[in-house]
Amino acid sequence: MIPKIVHFTWKTEDLPKVMGRFFERWKALHPGWDIRLWTDATMREFVAREYSELLAIYDGYPRNIQRADSFRYMVLNRLGGIYSDLDVEPFKPVDELLRYEAFTGVEPDEHMGTDRTHAGVPYLFTNAFMGSVPEHPWWGEVLGLMPKVAKLQTFYSTGPSLVTASILRLPREQRPVLLMPLVWSPLRDGGLKTRKDAKVAGMVRHLAPIVEGKQGEALVSHLWLTTWVPWHKRSSHLAAPLQIPTHIKWWLRKRRYPELAATTIPDPLEIYDRQDFGPAAPGPKVFVGVRLDGDEGLRPALAAALKALSYPRDLMEFGFWSEAQGKAARAEVERSVAEFGGEVIFGGAREDAENRLLEAGAQAADKVLLVGGNVTEVPGDAIERLLGAPQPIVAANAVTASGDAGDDELFRYRYGGGFRFLYKAGAAWGMAQSTPELRTRLSEQAVFRVVPVDGIGDTFVMVDSKVVAAGVRYAADYKKHRGGAAFAIKARDCGFEAAGMPEVVVKVAPPDR
Repeated sequence: MIPKIVHFTWKTEDLPKVMGRFFERWKALHPGWDIRLWTDATMREFVAREYSELLAIYDGYPRNIQRADSFRYMVLNRLGGIYSDLDVEPFKPVDELLRYEAFTGVEPDEHMGTDRTHAGVPYLFTNAFMGSVPEHPWWGEVLGLMPKVAKLQTFYSTGPSLVTASILRLPREQRPVLLMPLVWSPLRDGGLKTRKDAKVAGMVRHLAPIVEGKQGEALVSHLWLTTWVPWHKRSSHLAAPLQIPTHIKWWLRKRRYPELAATTIPDPLEIYDRQDFGPAAPGPKVFVGVRLDGDEGLRPALAAALKALSYPRDLMEFGFWSEAQGKAARAEVERSVAEFGGEVIFGGAREDAENRLLEAGAQAADKVLLVGGNVTEVPGDAIERLLGAPQPIVAANAVTASGDAGDDELFRYRYGGGFRFLYKAGAAWGMAQSTPELRTRLSEQAVFRVVPVDGIGDTFVMVDSKVVAAGVRYAADYKKHRGGAAFAIKARDCGFEAAGMPEVVVKVAPPDR
């Protein structure tokens, strides 16, 4: 049973007027409860005393909201109880929630823009109103993730995305009860009523037990004051009229570029709520197709990484592509790969290397693993981890030694692939360009085990042979994209989902090597 404690946080004990009124209302509705207001000072004292191993991370967060976020997870883990934002207005006692092992709210569906659909999880679990018994497994997942994602933006490092991913990573029996918006947040941001409870319930009912509500019967109501967001960036329905000139501008652009306006970059074919998986047991036969760049043979670092793979050798077959010219150069390439066996495919354009390997591999195995010649480090269990993902096309996270993105064509469009963003990427005048502000990299989404991508790159990619049989290939131009992006977009158009695994990190050499 959840303890009768309600935790609130603020900078000091001097609360703004509305929040002070709500705080007193909480106390009046819950006589005999322990209603606690934690300040910046007392929060840090608690973390230093109870979580000294996390204190450096706590102090290192660049924003106060990240410290407030992380504190609520730590205090619920240690003491249990209910955490509530101070802009949550109580209407009645919340004793009925104490019977659960853990609970949290689901945000109103109106908060979900098209970018959330394109992110693969079109709902969010809140960190504004939640509760649990002490030491609930949910917090173990959250606290275990926090050091890994501390450098990410607030939304992913300590905010709702962390909460959402941590719940989906748990086995169903350990997940908290989910409160529908009409139970805890009948108002969406901007102060309007939420009207899509049934839609939300339909999306999450299979994930965990849910509690549904009725209009006018909420326990509490979150007012979404978002005090941590600058005032000019806060949501408001009053802003809609100001956007009319912008809508007209984009309407005219669509008229000017009708072909681009008709181009669609498909959203994911599935909701990415299957995050509670691990490495697969060996079984499928895997063709490992390695692209050797230039006249070089297999580099020693990549050779060592391939030999260290833990997947059974009798379930792997190797193949190589090389652009080496001349008898001596080709002999050196063959010598460098001799211990792995398998054919070396010589010749052809560099742009065709992946396709040549895909076609060779699909005839020999159930899965084809494409490996770039610039790879230097690979987790030993990388194959098992990629096979554990439910999608037919899965890319590992390619990064450089400094932690930067190591494959320019491994990405997800940050806001979806609609006309506006293709236009901003330059697709009205030629091929879509790699525009950093429009593309999300795998490392930015490290709270999730698997995420959708719009480009799979060519560094370390597992492809089901059925995808190859369906005619999906790397291309020089498909919907204004090339290479790994063309492959992923074509795959979705053919009914095959393309994904990336942020936690499966493959190191690559700098591109100038």
